[in-house]
Amino acid sequence: MQADCHTTGYPNIDRPWLKYYSDQAAQAPLPSETMYGFLLRRNEGHLSDIALRYFGTTITYRTLIKRIQEAAAAFTAMGIRAGDVVTIMSMHTPETIYSVYALNYIGAVADLVYMTLSEEELIETVRAANSKLLLILDVALDRVENSIKNKAIAIPIVVLSVADSMPIYMKFAYSIKQRRKHNFPTWKTFLGKALTAPQQVDDCLADAVIVYTSGTTGVSKGVVLDSFSFNSIVVQLNSTDRNHARRDTVLHFLPLFTAFGISMLHGYLSTGMEVNLFIGFDGDAVGKEFQRVKPNRFVAGPVILDGLMRQVKGDMSYCIEITGGGAAISPDKEREFNSFLADHGAKTKYLNGYGMSEICGAAATNQAIPYRAGSVGIPLVKTNIRILDLNTDEDLQIGAEGEICFATPGMMKGYLNNPEETSNATFIDSDGVKWLRTGDVGHVDKDGFIFVTGRKKRIYVVKDASGVVYKLFPQRIEDCVESCTSVEKCGVVVVPDEKRINAPEVYVTLNVNSDLTAVQEELWHLVSSELPEHMRPKAIHIIESIPLTESGKIDYRTLQKMTAA
Repeated sequence: MQADCHTTGYPNIDRPWLKYYSDQAAQAPLPSETMYGFLLRRNEGHLSDIALRYFGTTITYRTLIKRIQEAAAAFTAMGIRAGDVVTIMSMHTPETIYSVYALNYIGAVADLVYMTLSEEELIETVRAANSKLLLILDVALDRVENSIKNKAIAIPIVVLSVADSMPIYMKFAYSIKQRRKHNFPTWKTFLGKALTAPQQVDDCLADAVIVYTSGTTGVSKGVVLDSFSFNSIVVQLNSTDRNHARRDTVLHFLPLFTAFGISMLHGYLSTGMEVNLFIGFDGDAVGKEFQRVKPNRFVAGPVILDGLMRQVKGDMSYCIEITGGGAAISPDKEREFNSFLADHGAKTKYLNGYGMSEICGAAATNQAIPYRAGSVGIPLVKTNIRILDLNTDEDLQIGAEGEICFATPGMMKGYLNNPEETSNATFIDSDGVKWLRTGDVGHVDKDGFIFVTGRKKRIYVVKDASGVVYKLFPQRIEDCVESCTSVEKCGVVVVPDEKRINAPEVYVTLNVNSDLTAVQEELWHLVSSELPEHMRPKAIHIIESIPLTESGKIDYRTLQKMTAA
């Protein structure tokens, strides 16, 4: 254990959390391999172990590596080279996993986009990334047909399906249910293009993955991450007391288009675990799958916990780790779930953590021994934290509340084609260390535990119709609504919603002589076409005037009271 060395009172200097880590973990070098190279090396000699289970299909590590290499050859045959970007709009199917690692194998970049992107957003994303190929799940094809016809998307397309790796009887049933005909190459056709094995690229600092975050404003930004970032997260998590071990079973339902989802999956596979893939986000459905699989390890946000408590029965002594993140959990809910785990014999508490896409999905976590209810845990072993004054940016001491900033080897390279936003989100200190401004407000206690208490700007968690959890940004909705020429002013408030967790409601005032009925129709069409599903408002209220504060800003508290009335 590291010695307790409080000397200055500043968390980034004293690093009180290091007392929970060994000297070996703190000083160990980080791997300088690609994600693919790291995965391959860590599983050498264990290729007969099970890597993935998917709807009854079992995939060993030997088969996983073989499929990755086949996909790498197919990408090369289609002209994809090192540095090229391939956009992937899919869920965490085996083929999607093969593709991410295959692109890494040849030094290309996996551009992982949300399944809920509107047609216009997908076009813009493909253009901004200068993508050379689009892999898209069949259920999303309808969204891009017009763009393909008018050549707004003028790159080759390969269509994936959740049925590609299903057993034959399930694949047949899916094809009847889906009834979706198309003329694009399928995954099978795509693999048929493979010729010879391509040259493996070995550059851990080359761009590897782009994932998307909306920051604090809701304007989509591509987060560029390299292999070093992902591998560093795996090594740091394996340095905790969770005792990650080969052949541990995992239930994984997190999509790869989130940094946390791909980081966790890469960690599982690079540690030789058996990953049970589940496509679904409804809490009860996930709970039923948990009961069936009985995994040793599981990662989920607070919105899934009620489903687990409803569906999981009997002894849970098989469960040795349940990790949380992605949203705040109330003290009452944390106590309730921990009581549930204890009552069912689970060997873990709910280990809440903290991460952002910009820091590869993970920066801090509770552990079995260094655990503190209500916190998001301690920083990972090679991650540092500082708290800055909200007005002056001066460093604050332990216990003081301000903006949380992290320095971590998992740091993004930057936002795609956006140096201004990269500069706004990061800074380099006098020692040359790069820090991320999280926008979250909180403090660090004397033992290094982090407590998040709020946001510098408004941000909420919502769930779409399929159960996927996203962040909601009222400012983006306001910008969209105010693009209507008939709107004078717009204010958006967010209210609790049983199905969506939270739901936005829009208040607008109109310019003089605006036709009320026509504007209502125009606004609903605007938000439906311009905003992703999870950001679309529950209601649009046209009122005579927007309440303002004394400083002339929108009085959101008054709007919130109007909504509750």
